[in-house]
Amino acid sequence: MVVEDDPIVRRSLVASLQRLEVPVLAVSSCYQATEEQEKEPADLILTDLHLPDGNGLDLLKQFRKANPLVEVIIVTGFGTIESAVEAMKMGASNYLLKPFTTSQVDLAIAQIEHHKELREENANLKVQLAEGSDSSSLLFVSPEMAGVQKLIDRVAPTNASILIEGESGTGKEVIARTVHEKSLRRDKPYIKVNCAAVPENLLESEFFGHERGAFTGATMKREGRFEMANGGTLLLDEITEISLSLQSKLLRVLQEHEFERVGGSRTIKTDVRIIATTNRDLSKAVADGLFREDLYYRLHVVPIKVPRLADRKGEVEFLLGKFLEKFAHQHNKPVPKVSAIALDQLASYPWPGNVRELRNYAERAVILATGEGELGFSDIFPSHITPAKDSVFGDGKEFPTLGEVEKRLIYLALKSTSGNRNEAANLIGINVRTLRNKLKEYEGKGGADDKSDLEDEEEAAPVEK
Repeated sequence: MVVEDDPIVRRSLVASLQRLEVPVLAVSSCYQATEEQEKEPADLILTDLHLPDGNGLDLLKQFRKANPLVEVIIVTGFGTIESAVEAMKMGASNYLLKPFTTSQVDLAIAQIEHHKELREENANLKVQLAEGSDSSSLLFVSPEMAGVQKLIDRVAPTNASILIEGESGTGKEVIARTVHEKSLRRDKPYIKVNCAAVPENLLESEFFGHERGAFTGATMKREGRFEMANGGTLLLDEITEISLSLQSKLLRVLQEHEFERVGGSRTIKTDVRIIATTNRDLSKAVADGLFREDLYYRLHVVPIKVPRLADRKGEVEFLLGKFLEKFAHQHNKPVPKVSAIALDQLASYPWPGNVRELRNYAERAVILATGEGELGFSDIFPSHITPAKDSVFGDGKEFPTLGEVEKRLIYLALKSTSGNRNEAANLIGINVRTLRNKLKEYEGKGGADDKSDLEDEEEAAPVEK
């Protein structure tokens, strides 16, 4: 908004702003400025110091009190050092003396834009640090994740929308950040919204921002995530949590690259790359009428499916080592070693919480480690989680002898075949006579307790003679 009673100067300022493609409203008095600012608050105000019904410094104080983020440039033909110092102390962004040139106006606007970008970048960095974000590249050794990395390398330099699908804790957000860091937008904002964490009635405001007075509690204007991410990347985490009504508004932004703030009428242009994540089957949500089909195809330009941790060959041991090193350094403790038995048991654990679960247990292990001996299964997992009952290594507290492993393997084979000795013998590669002799040997040594939980039925096939 330009507040200037001299029509020639007013037109000149309006022309300069329009040339920079800045939407502008011009008024000639303090009264008009106050009235318009209450209707639709401006982000930037250029005001004359001396106005027919008041003073530009009074407007500066009034508008900055209502919104500390509003930018104000004082313009005057009767400037003094004292008035300039006073204006800057009160929060003025700049101070222009008449007659001014077009380049001076352009420079003042450019400085404001630069300072705004720095503030937003600083705020984003603070959020990332508070959330403990890992800006490192994707860590993996498995062929399954190598395929994901190849797809990332191919799609990252483009502007295509990306849909990342995978179970909770598989690392979808790390993949999204990796895409951004490998893209041409890497130096621009990376903003994220957890759609499941924001109440449905506030999610539209979170996306698009709102004007002051748009709803109860909206005491000042607020930029939305689409404005904050302009030129960069916007991550929509758990996108299936968005209501159908908001999905239609999101579709419009993706198609037309424009939106209005809640309670506002001014159309705002945006250039944002969308990355969406979901831990659900989005195609099923479309079939069930819970997700718009047209929005699904807009987001599904390049789908990336992230495999479960349990389906990634060799990944558990590799990531555990990385996490132990990281948390040992973070908590100023030595890096603990993990026993071979525990590593084998960890590899067979189903990991329902995926990488997030492994990461949390690794930190727990580092914090509780005594520094004496290697870590066992119980040193990594809480007490309510025990090794698989069928493990040939038992509880993993002590390294078993070869004879103990052999006995456990035979009983495991019998359990797997419902007590059929012929099938059990074939399963582990021995003849049934050897298996029968081993069982008699174990019974003679009091081994009957070890197989008490087996269904030790007579074998269905004929006994070998």
